[in-house]
Amino acid sequence: MTETGDARRLDAQIDAALRSDVRRLGSQLGDALVRQEGPELLERVETVRRLARGLRRETGGSSGAELSALLGDLGVVDAIMLVRAFTTYFHLANVAEQVHRVEDLNVNAPASGYRFGATVEKLRAGGVADDEIVALVRRADLRPVFTAHPTEASRRSILNKLAEIALLLEGRAERNCASVDRDRIDRRVDVLIDAMWLTDEIRRERPEPIDEARSAMYYLEGIVRHGVPELLDDVDAVLEGLGAAGDASSVPIRFGSWVGGDRDGNPNVTPRTTMDVLRLQRRVALDILRSEVGALSDELSVSTVIRGISNDLEARLAEDHDRYGAVLAGAGRAIRHEPYRQRCAVIADRLRRTAESPSDPLGYDGPAELARDLDVMAASLSANGGGHLAGGRLARLRRLVTMIGFHLAVLDIREHADRHHDALADLFGSLGVDYRGADPRERARILGAELESRRPLAPPRAPDPEATDALGLFSVLRLSMDRYGDEVIESYIVSMTRDVSDLLGPVVLAREVGLVDLSADVARIGFVPLFETIDDLRGIGDTLRELLTIAPYRRIVELRGDVQEVMVGYSDSNKDGGITTSQWEIHKALRAIRDVARETGVRMRVFHGRGGSVGRGGGPTHAAILSQPSGALDGEVKITEQGEVIADKYGLPGLARRNLDLALSAVVEASLLPRSSTVSADRTGPWVEVMELISAAAYDAYRTFVETPRLPEYFATSTPVEELGALNIGSRPARRRGAASGVADLRAIPWVFGWTQSRQIIPGWFGVGAGLAAAREAGHGDVVADMYASWDFFGTFLSNVEMTLTKTDLDIARHYVDRLVAPDLHPLFDLVVAEFDRTVAEVTNVTGRDLLSDLPVLSRTLAVRDAYLDPINVVQVELLDRVRSGQADAAETRRLQRALLLTVNGVAAGMRNTG
Repeated sequence: MTETGDARRLDAQIDAALRSDVRRLGSQLGDALVRQEGPELLERVETVRRLARGLRRETGGSSGAELSALLGDLGVVDAIMLVRAFTTYFHLANVAEQVHRVEDLNVNAPASGYRFGATVEKLRAGGVADDEIVALVRRADLRPVFTAHPTEASRRSILNKLAEIALLLEGRAERNCASVDRDRIDRRVDVLIDAMWLTDEIRRERPEPIDEARSAMYYLEGIVRHGVPELLDDVDAVLEGLGAAGDASSVPIRFGSWVGGDRDGNPNVTPRTTMDVLRLQRRVALDILRSEVGALSDELSVSTVIRGISNDLEARLAEDHDRYGAVLAGAGRAIRHEPYRQRCAVIADRLRRTAESPSDPLGYDGPAELARDLDVMAASLSANGGGHLAGGRLARLRRLVTMIGFHLAVLDIREHADRHHDALADLFGSLGVDYRGADPRERARILGAELESRRPLAPPRAPDPEATDALGLFSVLRLSMDRYGDEVIESYIVSMTRDVSDLLGPVVLAREVGLVDLSADVARIGFVPLFETIDDLRGIGDTLRELLTIAPYRRIVELRGDVQEVMVGYSDSNKDGGITTSQWEIHKALRAIRDVARETGVRMRVFHGRGGSVGRGGGPTHAAILSQPSGALDGEVKITEQGEVIADKYGLPGLARRNLDLALSAVVEASLLPRSSTVSADRTGPWVEVMELISAAAYDAYRTFVETPRLPEYFATSTPVEELGALNIGSRPARRRGAASGVADLRAIPWVFGWTQSRQIIPGWFGVGAGLAAAREAGHGDVVADMYASWDFFGTFLSNVEMTLTKTDLDIARHYVDRLVAPDLHPLFDLVVAEFDRTVAEVTNVTGRDLLSDLPVLSRTLAVRDAYLDPINVVQVELLDRVRSGQADAAETRRLQRALLLTVNGVAAGMRNTG
């Protein structure tokens, strides 16, 4: 059989195994419904599913009327039962898909195992020297940044049970799993399904930021303990094959977080919140390290009776007996001749003390001191016959210290630009300077001059965790960094950066508290502009150039290693200009950032603010990295990981490892392989011109739609967006402080979430058809075909749009419109249908095939999901109609709202990437 045939056969086997698991879990769920509620519920579930399928397939048939009548007569309690049944099915199906995705990645992995190994071979075949590869990986920095955006609707109580079911499915799939073991696993799954059914899926209280931090750390801890170490071990093995020595101080993957630091529009994130989250992260990191030290002690039973130790290690042991004699005595006589275990006992005790108090003199000053202790152990082992031991658990621990330090993840701080200007206006006002009335250029002049001076703008004040102003925040940041080390906070992100004054403002505030002191060459924190609107993205090059000509700011960049981090926002730019123009302007912005780096000699680290859905920059991470402009990437990249995407990508250790492997491999390949564009300028020139045409036409179509009179009313009534606020899935309000009720003031997340719930998914495709049609009608069809075949950016863009089109279902959306939207607003839905039909036609014309026909397994999976998802949508429509009618009493309204929120949860589970 050919290689292609083998791959198809393996894919078919994996698909068959997945379908078998989903059928079995569905059957077990049916049994649980009968056990818990009786056979009537299972019968009703099957009836609704059959009628919902008919609603989709029939034209003018009876299923719609029959289903509406059935649901119209349904009591709230029965509706809740129905929705919970379908939602639980999705949870179980999602877990099965995750497990089999790991299997798929394993089976279809390159011969070298991990993607990283295959990427290195590809680079070598492309003429990249081994030392270049090693150097790039040694300085690479892939930084997934976890955020607390409210798109993960499932409670931790449910997710924990699903995680155990995943492990059970993995065990059941093992070849040596005996029949008795499979029966035992099935019994345990039955128990867990019952437990899920008896657990309330809806949060009774809105989570606080500290709750969101615990959720993020749940995933981070699992990744750090079980996902990354094995990947880094394989990366080191590949580099050693290139002749490079192991280097535990170089780790190409670290993690970041916004949870507890993202203040933009979230009044619930206070300076005290930031301090509490930093303390919690520190505790988790130190717990992980203590656990690893215990495992290392079990391994390092090396005895001086057999082999000697280094002089450095002997000196450390002598110090230990002087300072930590009680610890060694408590460890017992059994380790008297086992020096490495003695050292582990002392290290574990010092970590315990550090966790209890950062100022304990017998604890560690910081992770660098712990790293030195481990270095001495590694050197002693290597010099005394224990080289392999030094490369085992000890190397794992040394890399772990480099990766997580004592802080687990670097906490970014984000605040809106206007908040800094408000604080500065008050400070300058007391000096008689009209800062508030100054235009951006004059503000930049005032701030630049202020950075050149050494006068304080405000009298010193003690850090106040309850402070609400921007200057008070910087005081608390200074306190936290003094207490825990500068590595805990690295970047201060300025939302809605439009000009250089927006970035100079927080620099001046940081100077006030001593985080910046140019007279002493101090720059303890970096400042990151976040460009979010289409206009701001278009001006990104000019803004960065101007910023780097301001001498005090340029000095700050020098003090921070000549690195400037720049963040591009996918969500708001999409909401502002539609997906086509957003993606194209970000692509051009990346080229502009690259050019500024080359002109100034400043290394640019790009931070991609991506969401989970395609409409917010989502899609496969590795494809997005590889589709960046040639030369835009130089080993460093930060990417937000949001909402349900975190659970989907990192919920299982195997998936986390594979996804990080793909992302790291893409960073290395994109940084080294395209030294210059691999396509000639006579081809790329027309590509750019045609893309500009596509973008302009798509922008016009999108803006015409969102600016249509009464569009906010159509959006509010054809989706459950107004009801989302009651679903306690995040601490952040749906609108920024003081915002009105229009679309322009709505956050990008509920904008996407609402459209997705009603299956319209406007942000993921609207305008694409208009753009492609404009190019075709202008006679550029051949150029567009060339773009699709040869341009990674365009191919990835259309692939993501194709996925969104497949998930869009206007038959279901029509049900929302017909039942919930005023008749005089129905022409807006006609616009949606017309643009959807045009987009499908134009995309399939470019690809030359039906949507997703090249991915039959995925296409079939989505079709199967529809049969279970449609009923939840139909029930949601019925409940929205009842809630909005206002005819129910208070008690009934509460029950209706609970049922409605369950449908929101269910659609989120079924759609997977909802926001």
